[in-house]
Amino acid sequence: MRSLFWQTLGVGGQRVCQFVGPMVLARTLPETDIGLFMVIAVAIGAVEALTAFVGEQSLIASDRGAERRYLDTLLTVRVIRSLILTVVLCALAPAFAWFFQDSEGGDRYWLTGLFLALAGNGLLDALQSPARLLRMKELEFRRVAIGDGIAAIVGMAVTISLALAWRDVWALLVGQLAATAIRTVTSYVVAPHRPRILVDREVWRELRGYAVAAAGAPFLLMTVFAAPGFVLARIDPSKALCGIYDYCGRIARLPEEIFLRVLGPVAVPAYSELKYDLARLRSAWLRAISMFLLVGMPLTATMMWMGRAVPVCLFGERYGSEPYLPALLALHGGIAGVTSVVGPLFWAIGEPHKDRNAQLVRAIAIYALGIPGAVWFGATGFAAAATLAVLLALLVSLWFALPRLQVRLGDLAEATRGGLLATGGLMLVCLALDATVAPSGFLRLMLGGACSGPLLLWLLWARVLRRRSVPPAEPPQP
Repeated sequence: MRSLFWQTLGVGGQRVCQFVGPMVLARTLPETDIGLFMVIAVAIGAVEALTAFVGEQSLIASDRGAERRYLDTLLTVRVIRSLILTVVLCALAPAFAWFFQDSEGGDRYWLTGLFLALAGNGLLDALQSPARLLRMKELEFRRVAIGDGIAAIVGMAVTISLALAWRDVWALLVGQLAATAIRTVTSYVVAPHRPRILVDREVWRELRGYAVAAAGAPFLLMTVFAAPGFVLARIDPSKALCGIYDYCGRIARLPEEIFLRVLGPVAVPAYSELKYDLARLRSAWLRAISMFLLVGMPLTATMMWMGRAVPVCLFGERYGSEPYLPALLALHGGIAGVTSVVGPLFWAIGEPHKDRNAQLVRAIAIYALGIPGAVWFGATGFAAAATLAVLLALLVSLWFALPRLQVRLGDLAEATRGGLLATGGLMLVCLALDATVAPSGFLRLMLGGACSGPLLLWLLWARVLRRRSVPPAEPPQP
């Protein structure tokens, strides 16, 4: 609970940036430049994920993760990989530019140079202090969360300043590099560590074994996250549709972002501590699902009800050109939020291949359904396909998790009851507002916040008070 509190504060600072930053950028830069940056980022991210190094998860899951030799080996391997990958990305920059070339972007920018500029971002990120992961493993999130929040705020301030001065895509590229560098420097403040070049053979074997078990999972996740950039960029060469999809998704997928970045980093080390005690692990997993549904389901329903009023009020009228897109993305975020609770279980107990298999189903579905959906119905059709794909991944994850934890369907239904009741009551209020006031625009946004805000605060407060009244469980006897 203490780790969740601090992680919520840190991510909250980053969410402030997510609201304030895009509001300024959407009114400063054309959506074509925003979409172009999205395409560059996802193309580079897809190549990085192809050879992803799951050192963070392996350190948290390992019983030796606190050893100095483990930390130094992790950092050394991470930096060597990033150096090689930077060279590969620089070599691939002309091919990327050719694939995403369009007449408008070609006249304004040298695309190869844009890809070259962002190629070293992964290397800057790899230089982070490995001791930061050790603090996460030990559930010491206070300094980590504060450092991440400060880095996000400063990085966004740099990006906004450059955008106001330059008013083109280079502001986003340089701002991204600056934000990554600031986060790396901050990591050594919150988790001091004197790096050494070292590759311990035993540690390397353990890292390699974990990476083999998780092989393909990071790449599958990246292909899923990169799908809008790859698909929408091909059907809309101007990249404007990518920019609209990206900024609508940043707000509509708030439940997914909150729990993926708040609960996920805390859940993996917490599950790892309980992996040898099935009863307590099962209880923690069901509590996490119950907590998400209690908060995430009402938040998802509210975002769906507010619909296009959110991007129009925050970013401008042109970001509401797809009327059903925000609601679909909000539903996608709610389902993905549940998946972000289930998925960390497999990484914590040393079975990442099960999460990989679920993401494989998701990746296949999002491209098999998303390409024809985008061709026929644009961004809205792609969002519908992405929602169905993440639902399939959730069902596969539950199929693996329920027998592994010996959870009965009745126990799972009990965990969902509170969220269903809260969401049902909230939707009745929203439907009554539609029938009496029929609000739109800024009024709809304000009424949605007024209805859901107090409810969510009360649910969180009631859950914390209930948690305080429960005596701590006895530690398992050796």
